[in-house]
Amino acid sequence: MSQAEKDLKVMWNICRDFFYKWRSVVEEEFGREKARELVKKFWEKVGEGTAELYKEHGVNPESLSEIAKAIARSSEIMGERVEIIEKGDRVIVRHTSCPWFDWAKRFGLEEEDKEGCDIWFKVTVEKMNPRAKVESTKSFAAGDDFCERIIYFK
Repeated sequence: MSQAEKDLKVMWNICRDFFYKWRSVVEEEFGREKARELVKKFWEKVGEGTAELYKEHGVNPESLSEIAKAIARSSEIMGERVEIIEKGDRVIVRHTSCPWFDWAKRFGLEEEDKEGCDIWFKVTVEKMNPRAKVESTKSFAAGDDFCERIIYFK
């Protein structure tokens, strides 16, 4: 492993630690429910920003395949493992490994992690194309071996 790869892995953990430290401060100051509410809002804003970045980088909002591949690439950059499965007019995004979920388990926040991902996916995809929808079918939080979301046009 190169020094750059080692540095990147350290940076990933710094970013995840940063997020969970922020969340713990919010919970200490305002309580668990307010923290959960703000985490949802956080992921909504991140989804909006992600969609804008995808558009800026030329991801075609009319192509579910391109949207799914952009999501996969973003996820891989953050150390996640992802598979894309194209099935007719639908695209399946399957995360087979996710360090974000591993961190959520440390804090007993598995369900909140799933909610945050669901919000991020929904907002990102629908901001890319309002006709596009996301259905979550599997999750690490539910005890599945992977997280799975199906993207399709309504």
